[in-house]
Amino acid sequence: MSELDQLKRRIDDSGMGGIETAIIREDYEPAGDLMIRELTAGGGYVTRKVPPGMYDQKWKIFKAGLAPY
Repeated sequence: MSELDQLKRRIDDSGMGGIETAIIREDYEPAGDLMIRELTAGGGYVTRKVPPGMYDQKWKIFKAGLAPY
């Protein structure tokens, strides 16, 4: 299983909780940013800042359709 497939599985398993993009960047360094861009460009995954309207927002990635808003 490739690292990209592993990442997809991690995101899918996280459900509506998503995964922080900072964690992905650290876990898959140096290709983390590239992997995030590839997943979101395909339309199957989206990134959002959560929680909305708060000062301590964090970027997370979700499977399309499971994003909080």
